Amino acid sequence: MISILMSTYKEEESLLRQAIESILNQTYTDFEYIIILDDPDNEMHKRVIREYASKDHRIQFYINEKNMGLTDSLNRGLSLCHGDYIARMDADDISLPDRLERQLNYLEKNDFDLIGGITEMINEDGTLLYSIKSVPTKPEKINKALCYGQCIAHPTWLGKKVVFDCLDGYRKMPLCEDYDFTLRAVLNGFKISNLNEPVLKYRMTANSVSRSNLFEQYLYMSYITNEYKNKRVASVDQAYVYVQQHLKDKDSKNYLKANVIFNRMLQEMSDKQLLSFIKDGFCLLFSSKYYLNKIFRFIMLTINS
Repeated sequence: MISILMSTYKEEESLLRQAIESILNQTYTDFEYIIILDDPDNEMHKRVIREYASKDHRIQFYINEKNMGLTDSLNRGLSLCHGDYIARMDADDISLPDRLERQLNYLEKNDFDLIGGITEMINEDGTLLYSIKSVPTKPEKINKALCYGQCIAHPTWLGKKVVFDCLDGYRKMPLCEDYDFTLRAVLNGFKISNLNEPVLKYRMTANSVSRSNLFEQYLYMSYITNEYKNKRVASVDQAYVYVQQHLKDKDSKNYLKANVIFNRMLQEMSDKQLLSFIKDGFCLLFSSKYYLNKIFRFIMLTINS
C-alpha cells in the first residue's frame, strides 16, 4: 500500500537506528521500506541496515555504486517503489508511531494527492527545541502560501505514486528539490494539503544550522518562487545562472551569521530568556538584509496560511 523512501549517507549510528525503528514500529504495517545508501564506503550503515533487513522483510536495501547526491538517490528509490502511495523519511528524523495511519486516513478521506504534517524540532540528543504550532491545510491557502516558501515539510510527505510518476520525480534544482517538486505539483493541478497534527520529530543538528550553502539555497528559493508567482515552472539552467550572478562571499557569511542568531533566538524564546532574546534580535536587524527578507517571507507565509 505504502512505499517509504529514505536515503542515507553519513548519519550517526544512534540517529540512524532511531529513524529506522520509528518506521518499523508504525501502527500501520502494510508498507515496503526502500532504503538507499548513498555512501558505498559506509560500512557502519551497511552493517546496521542489513541487521534490520535480516529481521524485517519489509526493508529493501540498495547501495549506490558511487555517491550520487540526494536527488539522484531519491529518484532511484522512486523507480523501486511499488506502493500506491509514497512516504518520505530522512535518516536522522523520528516518525511518530501512528504517523502513517493518521496521514493515510486523512489523505484518503479528503482525496488529496500529496500531504505533509507538523514537525517537532529536536536537537542531536532528542531534546525538544520547539514545535510548529499549525500548518495550512486548505489547498487554496497552500497554493498562496507557496508564493513565500515551502509549507509542506519534505520528511513528512505522503503522496499518491501517480504524482511522482507524472512529475518524473525530483529535478536537479540544487538545495531546493522538494520545494521545486511542490511548486510543479501545484502548477500541474494536484491537490496538496497538510495534516494539522504532529507527525515527525525533525532533527536540527549543528551542521544544519551552520552549513555553508544556506545563502545559495535562499537564492535558488527566491528564483523559483518568483517563477511560480508568474505561474511558470522554473528552468533549472536559468536558476543556476541567477544564483551564480548573486552569490557573493560576504553576503553568504552574513546570511550564515544571521541564521545562527535566529536559531539561538528560537531557543531563547522557548526558554523564556527575554533579555538575551531582545539582544540577539537587535543584532539580527543589522546582520543580513537577505535573511531579513527570509523572515519577511516566513511572516507572509504564516499570514497566508
